[in-house]
Amino acid sequence: MYHLTRNIFLMLSFFSSLTARDNFVFAPLPTEDRETVYNDFYPMIKYLEKKLNITISVVYYDKYEEIIKNISEGKVDLAYLGPLPYVALKEKFNDVAPLVTFKDKEGLTSYTCSLVTSMHTTKKEKVALTQPLSTCGYLSVNTLLDKNLEKYHYKYVGRHDLVALKILQGEFDLGGIKSDIVKHYYHLGLQEIAITKPFPMFAMVANTQSVSKDRVKEFRHALLNVETKELATWGGSIKYGAVETNDTNYNPIREMKKNITIPHKDNF
Repeated sequence: MYHLTRNIFLMLSFFSSLTARDNFVFAPLPTEDRETVYNDFYPMIKYLEKKLNITISVVYYDKYEEIIKNISEGKVDLAYLGPLPYVALKEKFNDVAPLVTFKDKEGLTSYTCSLVTSMHTTKKEKVALTQPLSTCGYLSVNTLLDKNLEKYHYKYVGRHDLVALKILQGEFDLGGIKSDIVKHYYHLGLQEIAITKPFPMFAMVANTQSVSKDRVKEFRHALLNVETKELATWGGSIKYGAVETNDTNYNPIREMKKNITIPHKDNF
């Protein structure tokens, strides 16, 4: 009787753990508004669910810090992160691994950040920043301003698209956003002043405390072997496929931020 009861318990525990491993939570970076982000990632989520016979819930956090906090607390299993958020997360929570990094239209696995202004702007005083942990935020803008950002009035406004819009509306004179987002606002008069050196492209990362080694391999394999027809339905930042990546690719970001303290408050 003891052995029977024990075996039943072990079987229940086994199937319970399987159920837990088949349900995941994914958090994308809030680079644009909630609807745009959901629409971009929804086809990818549906593809992974069907391919791996799993369920993925998508959560949208307005702040990068919230994603990092919830991954480290075990509430998020998968995330779409830029290089600085990934490095910041890795410093706080070592049990995270980059699965793949996504390519752009030309097949490149790197991107740049741009210092932008409006063609109608004459002053160079007020700076719009994305978020403290955004690669194109304080870190890049300070670099592009010869490490003189503290001489300006700056404010964190959140998303990349908001930086562009607030500059075009005349609320700010300068700002920093992802270079491939700038092109969406050229027709409205947004202009690039300077561009950073290339950074590793955004990546899909996994919480290795909640995602098993086998699942990590499955996620990676699924993302590396997507058919072109399927990719065409995905959002612009992920629709050109992915390549393998590893933690050492982010060492340039670590070097870049080594001697910088990124403020989390506005200077406005």
